[in-house]
Amino acid sequence: MQPCPSHGLTEMVHSLAEFTVKQFYPELEGQYEQWFREVVQRTARLVAHWQVYGFVHGVLNTDNLSILGLTIDFGPYAFMDRFSPRHVSNHSDKDGRYSYANQPKACRFNL
Repeated sequence: MQPCPSHGLTEMVHSLAEFTVKQFYPELEGQYEQWFREVVQRTARLVAHWQVYGFVHGVLNTDNLSILGLTIDFGPYAFMDRFSPRHVSNHSDKDGRYSYANQPKACRFNL
């Protein structure tokens, strides 16, 4: 069994969190639980806006969401012409993991 990639890196992860909070959320310095809540809220607003406009991100995995509540590297994406909760914009996503309906669930998993 392979060890977890972050195993033994607690100090490094903590340093990265401190840097991120200091740079982008200075009002939340030292308040990591509140910071996480803010990231969750920003991500939820982002996905809600996508849903309103029928935007479907093609590959919504962890490296395509930012801790700033933004998305990066859209990869394949689409806007639906007609509403379909099962709409997928990535033709290789045969199971609909990143379908329109699953976008909130994917973001929750990423958080």
